[in-house]
Formats: sequence, structure tokens, C-alpha cells
Amino acid sequence: MSDIIWKGSPNHYVGRNGYGVTHITLHIMVGYLAGTDATFANQSSRASAHYGVGATGEIHQYVSELDGSYSDANYASNNSTISIEHEGGMADGAVCTQECIDASARLCADIARRYGWKKLWHDGLKGNVWLHREIPGTDHLSCPDLAPNGLPYRQIIDQANRILEGGTMSNAGDEVWNWAYKPNGKNATPGGNMYNLLTYELPQRIRDSIMQYSYKGSAPGGNVYNTICFEIPGMLKQLTKTIETQQKQISELSEKISKLEEATK
Repeated sequence: MSDIIWKGSPNHYVGRNGYGVTHITLHIMVGYLAGTDATFANQSSRASAHYGVGATGEIHQYVSELDGSYSDANYASNNSTISIEHEGGMADGAVCTQECIDASARLCADIARRYGWKKLWHDGLKGNVWLHREIPGTDHLSCPDLAPNGLPYRQIIDQANRILEGGTMSNAGDEVWNWAYKPNGKNATPGGNMYNLLTYELPQRIRDSIMQYSYKGSAPGGNVYNTICFEIPGMLKQLTKTIETQQKQISELSEKISKLEEATK
């Protein structure tokens, strides 16, 4: 999806610890999108989700889909889910709007397409859409649907499935953005698409290419990494020794010149 705003959070696993993505977990913020942004940006909160959807339909992303989030209070689910928070859940304050529901449906349909799920369904922990309150280990027993002004998750699932059945996305440009690039005949990563390519994979490839670039005249296996870490420090050390030797020779020569000058007086 082309309209997702990257926010980023320090609170996540690196990778998914051997798990694959099997489901979406739906959450309710019990608050506002701005508050969720602040909480997830705070490392001490030890909390995050992959996405957050606001009352206006604005979608923020906090964690790469390549990594597990600190969302479900369950290690296995954290590493196998794509978690989505939704603004709302307050009796007097934030409510879950139709714009939020529509955006979440689009996001869920987008995720389903990228992971090859033909249909989304909820059946406790048997389906590919889970509710946070149903996951063992959580104490959020009203999340996401039983809170005041909670999340109408069935509406989101039904709407997402209509998008999947229709074969078109409700946001123009999503088909291009979600086009699956296929190096070597397959997606580079599960759910690989233009968004993941531009946001995550290209920067990593560029970094690796720079660090592994072999320059002419280098030592066997020489590259920028070896140059920075080993060869340049070695050259600087040798240059320092050369300078020290020359300084000593200059001192000795100066001393000889001084003696000669005194002898000729």
C-alpha cells in the first residue's frame, strides 16, 4: 500500500526467530493514534505493533513485516503475526470510525494478497485473523472488540474479503505498489513487494554492495569492510612508525650540524 507512513519503533525482534507469518492480530488502542506513536517510540514501553490505523484512516507502520513485534504477550504469536492497532476503545474519547474500519479492511486485504491467503476468517486461534483477547498470555481481555466503542472486527474481515474477491484494491496505485517482483522466478521474501523492496531490501543491498566492493590492487578478498577495519589502520600504524623514524633521523642530523658549527667557531 502506497499511503502507509513509516514511524518506526525500537521494540521488536530481529527477524522472526524461525517462525513464518500465519495470521493477523487485531487490537484496539484504547486511545488515539498519536498516543500510540509515542508509546511505541519509547523503548522502555517494550510494546509495539506492525501497524496502527487512525480515526481518519491514516495508517502508520512501526515494525517491518520481516520482524516480530512486541504486541500479543505471546512469543509464538509475536513472531508469527502481523499486528494491527486501531484508534478507539474509549467510552468518552477515541472511537473506532468508519474511516478507520475502511482503512483496516484495505490493509488486511493487502496483507492477505501478499502472503497468498485467498480468504480471511476468524475462528478463535484456528483462523488467519486473531483477536488479541483470545491469545494465551494476554491480560487485555476486552481487546479489540469488547472495549467501549470497540473494533467491529467482523465488518473489517467481511469488507477485506470483498476486496479480495473483487480483484481490485480500493486505493488507486495499490496494484503497482503491491506488484510482486520475482528475481529468480519467485518473490525475494514472503510477501515481497515494491514497498518492502524500497523500504527494507534495497538499503540493505546497497550497504552490502558497498561493504563488499573489491577495489583494484587490494589484498585477496579485499573490500571496503576490510579496508576500513584492517588495512587502513595497518597503513596508519606503518606511517606513524615511518614518521617517528624520520623525526629521530632529523634530530640526529640537527645535533651533528650543531656540533660542526661549534667546531668551526
